[in-house]
Order: sequence, then structure tokens, then C-alpha cells
Amino acid sequence: MEYSYLNLGHLSSILKIERGSNPYPWSELNFKDCLEQGYYSLALEDQTELVGFAIMAISTEESHLLNIGVREDLRGRGHGEAILKKMMTAAEVMGSKKVILEVRISNAIAYKLYEKLGFQEIAIRKDYYRLPEGREDAFVMSKSLKKGLKSKLFFTES
Repeated sequence: MEYSYLNLGHLSSILKIERGSNPYPWSELNFKDCLEQGYYSLALEDQTELVGFAIMAISTEESHLLNIGVREDLRGRGHGEAILKKMMTAAEVMGSKKVILEVRISNAIAYKLYEKLGFQEIAIRKDYYRLPEGREDAFVMSKSLKKGLKSKLFFTES
């Protein structure tokens, strides 16, 4: 398994994963916009096949996990956890103080993963996710990162 940056060549595989993951999936245009805007986007590949992906908006104050997905037939093997850990490391190295995300209230598997990695529920967003038959609330979860890049590069005097 190898990591690379997502690119437009991954689009058809990303869309396949997305459609198998979400009742109201992102469109091709949503993914293109993220890639063209330069959001931090990773692909996990096995040989030439996309296993999973993640997209994050990274800033110094907080980073926001926008989307993450793993191929349906490869779930439950730790790939989502591995990708998310890589994303959190990238956010920390780039100086971010915390990571936030939204998770569908009905997505117990994702919620447990986020909880396992130290995310805590901080709010509920009403009617956040669109569904074919209406809307669903989301838990907002947050995880503080260590001290960001500054703590790795600079010494402080005691």
C-alpha cells in the first residue's frame, strides 16, 4: 500500500467509493473543486487501485476533514484509520492546532473510529446531511493536536 496525492486521474475511482459510502454522495464537480482549490488530498493505493481517500482543508488554527472514504469491499481492515492518521499528522506538521469533522448521526462505525482516535463530540448540526428522503443531523467532533509545527522547530527558554 502506498500514499500519493489525489489527482484528476483518481476521479472515477473516488466517485465509485463515494457512491458506495454516502446516500447523497458528492458530485464529480465537488471533488474537482477540492482538487483545483488545493485542499490536502491523499490517496491510498494498492498497486494501481484506489483503496481509499481523504480530503482536508488545513489552516493554522483548525483543519477540517471534508471527506474520507474506503472501498466497500476493503472496509474493516484499518485503511480508514490509517488514512485519517496520515491526515492528522499532515495537519499537525503544517501547524494546525486541531481537526474538526462532521459525521452522520446514523454512522456508528465512523463515529467509533473517530472516538478511538481521540475525537470528542462538541456539537450537533441540525439537518446537516442531505438524504434522498430528507435531511439528517451530524455530530461535530474535534481533536486537539499536539503543538503544531512550531513546537518541532523552535526551542523555548526556561
